[in-house]
Amino acid sequence: MGRWWIGIILVGAGSCVKVPQHELAERLSSCGVEEARLDAMEAGVAEGELGQTWWLEFDDETLTELIEMALKGNPTLKQAGARLNAAAEVALQKRAALFPQVSFDPNDIWQHYAKDGFFRTYAPNIPAMVNDVMIYFTFTYEVDFWGKNRDLFRAALGEMRARAAEQRQAELLITTSIAYIYEELQFLLKKRSILEKQEAIRGRIEEIREQRKMHALDGALPQLDSRSSTLDVSALLREVGPKIDEHVHMLHRLAGLTPDEKVEIVGKPQPCLQVPLPKELSLDLLARRPDLAASRERVEAAAKRIDAAKTDFYPNVNLTSLIGLESIFWSKLFGGQTYSGSLQPALHLPIFTAGKIKAQLMQQVAEFNEATYAYNALILQAAQEVADALSTLIFLKEETTIRLHSWEVAQKQESLTKKRLEHAIDDQIAWLNAQYKTLDMELLVVSLEYATLLEKILLIRALGGGYSDGA
Repeated sequence: MGRWWIGIILVGAGSCVKVPQHELAERLSSCGVEEARLDAMEAGVAEGELGQTWWLEFDDETLTELIEMALKGNPTLKQAGARLNAAAEVALQKRAALFPQVSFDPNDIWQHYAKDGFFRTYAPNIPAMVNDVMIYFTFTYEVDFWGKNRDLFRAALGEMRARAAEQRQAELLITTSIAYIYEELQFLLKKRSILEKQEAIRGRIEEIREQRKMHALDGALPQLDSRSSTLDVSALLREVGPKIDEHVHMLHRLAGLTPDEKVEIVGKPQPCLQVPLPKELSLDLLARRPDLAASRERVEAAAKRIDAAKTDFYPNVNLTSLIGLESIFWSKLFGGQTYSGSLQPALHLPIFTAGKIKAQLMQQVAEFNEATYAYNALILQAAQEVADALSTLIFLKEETTIRLHSWEVAQKQESLTKKRLEHAIDDQIAWLNAQYKTLDMELLVVSLEYATLLEKILLIRALGGGYSDGA
């Protein structure tokens, strides 16, 4: 038979192995967002593509500067990059198992044999002190008959790709967060400007009421009412200041800056941001979201680990060989008689492991199912986020249309009241109240317009950033 016994044992043992049966969870095959997309299209949302650098659509140099600084210096992004590097190194470690391992192992064993010990008692000619000098190259190789190491390597590659997707997800979260907070800040600056005008109007009404009281044209109650209204507006104005500071501090943190580092942020006109919808909101498009891509890679990596765990039921072969020099005399180490070598093929076949390898397989199956259910849950969450954003945009568009008409009515009322004042039909207080009401409606319209803008940013996040027909 010679050395063919190894192959015979492998074939015979492999044919007798029975891997335990197990059930695997299935991934969702649809997400059902098309109806929400069609509703948005009917409401006037355009169809098209969105670039990966979507923030350039805001046409705001300050916002672009903040995002570029964040992409370079945000600690969370650097942390995600470090995780990716660590996963890449783990993959290289798994890849190493596919190749033979060679090592250089020189050693010098010094030993003193006792005169009355075992060796010198029966062989008195053995020297009392012996140096056993060995210089060996060791070769080891696990023959991957069943593909275990290949599966573990592919699983590690899957984890690396998942980490890369998580890095993209971190970039998406950071960039959309900066855009969201920046536009919230722009709204607060606009709100402060409107409240300052309203405070001035209330102050002017209070002055008129005070004068009318002094001339006995009004009692104390109207003057106190005006004072109360002025204080209410002043309180609202004071509340805006700390919120503005908080938003500035958040932008500094996201951009990787300290609070002391200055970035000039001033109020700017609201951008006319268009977020076109893709031609179809299929599972394939949603699945390109970085967080979904990471989850999908982990499912596939878990499947490879199941394949690797199954191989533990089969026999495996390890080869070990030594080649080198050995001598008890340094002077003769490199002579012609010191050559030494060995070849040690080894076969391992599990017979009784008390259920260990079955439990290991079932563990990998459970982890695969967990990853699959997490992926399915994330798909449903992504579909909900897109549907919610589209529904909110439709609602905001309808309400904004109504409020714009209300604002136009308030402006006409203000204009008519001013004409009545010019013709001495109304007093100045009526005109100032009409101005105040117009500012109230303007603030409401501005809040709705910025709410629409913020919802568009959330829609960009829900769709995974930029997209095109081919991606």
